[in-house]
Amino acid sequence: MLLVPIGVVLLARSFIPDFNQMGALVRAAPGPRPSPTTRNENSPTVGGVVVDVDGNPVEAATVRLVSPGPSGEVLAETTTAAGGSFVFSKLPASEALVVADHEPQGIVSSNVLRADGGPTADLLLVLSSAEAIHGNVVDTDGHPVAGAVVSALGVRWKVAAATSDGAGTFRMASVPHEATSLMAVARGYTAGRALLTLRLQSTEPAEHEVQIKLVAAPPIDGEVIDPDGQPIAARVVACDGEPSVARTTSAPDGSFGLPPSTTGCMAIAEQDDFAASDPVAVEGRRLTLRLKAGGAIEGVVVDERGSGVSPVRVGIESFAPARGRAAARAGTTSFDDARGAFRLDKLAPGTYVLTGSTAGKPPARSEPVEVTAGAVTRGVRIVLLAGGVVAGRVYDEKHAPLAGVDMSFDFVSSAIASTAHATSDAQGAYRLEGAPSVTFTLQAKKPGYRSRMVAGLRVSNGATLLEDVTLTGADGGGSLELGGIGASLSPSREGVTIRQVFDGDPAERAGLRAGDRVVRVDGESTDGMSMADVLQRLRGEPGTTVGVTVQRGGSTVDVVVVRALVVR
Repeated sequence: MLLVPIGVVLLARSFIPDFNQMGALVRAAPGPRPSPTTRNENSPTVGGVVVDVDGNPVEAATVRLVSPGPSGEVLAETTTAAGGSFVFSKLPASEALVVADHEPQGIVSSNVLRADGGPTADLLLVLSSAEAIHGNVVDTDGHPVAGAVVSALGVRWKVAAATSDGAGTFRMASVPHEATSLMAVARGYTAGRALLTLRLQSTEPAEHEVQIKLVAAPPIDGEVIDPDGQPIAARVVACDGEPSVARTTSAPDGSFGLPPSTTGCMAIAEQDDFAASDPVAVEGRRLTLRLKAGGAIEGVVVDERGSGVSPVRVGIESFAPARGRAAARAGTTSFDDARGAFRLDKLAPGTYVLTGSTAGKPPARSEPVEVTAGAVTRGVRIVLLAGGVVAGRVYDEKHAPLAGVDMSFDFVSSAIASTAHATSDAQGAYRLEGAPSVTFTLQAKKPGYRSRMVAGLRVSNGATLLEDVTLTGADGGGSLELGGIGASLSPSREGVTIRQVFDGDPAERAGLRAGDRVVRVDGESTDGMSMADVLQRLRGEPGTTVGVTVQRGGSTVDVVVVRALVVR
C-alpha cells in the first residue's frame, strides 16, 4: 500500500506560507532526529515523530487520523511515545490527515495521505501555536445574536465550534493558524463571516477579537409537488426536533411559507398517499419539496379452508410510519374478486396491519406488512374465521329476564365495525356469533335502560363464552355503564392521545390529563397498536388495575389506575 501525499510536502508547520520557510525550520531542528517506533516493514503503516518549534520531541501528544473536510471524522487515535514517535498500523480510509496536538506547544496537520499500494509513510510534524479568538455576533442594528454557532473555515480537519451567549459573545480557545475566517450560523439569519487577515499578519501570539454581523433572513416561500411534478397539498415540517420547529400545510396549488427562524435547518414534506420528500436545506431561495412515489400492498382474503372470499372490505388497522408522523389513509376499500384479491395503492412507507371483513364473519387482521417507496409488497394473506360465540341471558335489576335487548360487539377494529347482532328472546336469552379473536367488549342496549358494556372478554374461534348481563333502568343519571378508567381517547399523528378525563373518575384520580399520549399499557408499547387495541386494553372489570405510561411534554409519567364502573 503506497501512502501518497496529495500536496507538496509531509513536513508542515500549518501557518508557514511557503516551502523555503518550512525547510529552514526543519533544518534548524537541533541534534539527530528521533527514530519512529519500530514497526514491521512488511505491514504498510503511517508513522512519524512530533516535535515542537525548536525541534524537541513531544511526548504524550495526541495524534489522530481524520477524514479530510469539515466533518473531520476521527478514524484512529494514539499518543506519542517518549521520543515523540507514533505509528498507525494502517490507513483505515482511502484518504486521511494526520493531526497532532499538545498543550501548550500547539497543533499541526499533515497534507492529505492517500492509500495506493506500496511502502510506508514517515512524517515529521512540527507543532505550532493555536491561538484563542473571542468576539461577538450581532445583527445589522448591532443587537446581540444568541445561539449562533461559530466555526473556523480553511482548516482541513474538524475544529471545535463555539456558541454565542445571551450577550452575543463567544470564545474559541484553540484556532489553528490555517483558519482563514470564522463563520456564524443562527436561526433566522443568513450565514455571516469574518476574515482573519489581521491575525495571519500578526507575528506575536495574542488573543484576537472579531465581530461577525448577521443579516436577518426573509420569510421562506416554497412549493410541494407530487412525484409527477404536480402541485399538491401536504404537510411541511422544518427544524424538526429543534426549538425553532415550524409546521404548516401547503395550499392545493402546492405553495407554502415558513418563518425566517427556520433558515439554516432542514424542511421536509409529508403526505399520506406518498413517501416523504428528501430533506432540503432552508436557505434564502424558493424551496421545492418533491414527494416520492408511495408503495402498494397486494394480497388475498380467504376463509378457513383457504378459499377466496368475495366481496370483502379491507382497511388499515394500524400504521407505524418509516419516518415522521404521517398518518395512514382512513376508510376502507371494497373488492369483489372471486379469488378474494385486493390491492391498496399510494401508501406512505412504513409498517401496516390490515383488517379484512365480509358479511357473517368477524373482522380479521393481517400480519405486519412492510411497505417501501415505489415498491409493491405482495403475498399478504388475511384469513377470516367463523369466530367465537357469546351466549347468555339479560336481566333487569330485579333479575327478571329482558326481551328485545340488542347485543353487539363494540369497537373491535379501528378500520371496520363488526356487523354481528343478536336480540334477546322472551326468556332474556341471546346467542351472538362472530366474536373476534382479540380482546373485545360486549354491548347490550334497550330503550329505557342504560346501555351496558362488558369489557375484557375473549373467546377462541369456534368456542362459546357464557356471559349474563344485567341492565339498570335509565333514571336520568346516565345512559351508559362501562368498566374502565373514565377517559376518552383520540388518534393523532403522534399516537393515541387522551382527549378528555372525566371528573371524579379513575383516570383523573390517578393523575392522567387531557393531551397525554399513551405510550405503554401494562408495560406493552403502544407503537403499532390501533386505537381499538389501546381502548380495549384500558377497559376491564371494575376493581382490576391497569398500568398506564404517558408522554407529557418532554417527560414520561407512569401511573396505576384502578378500573371502576363508569357511568356516563
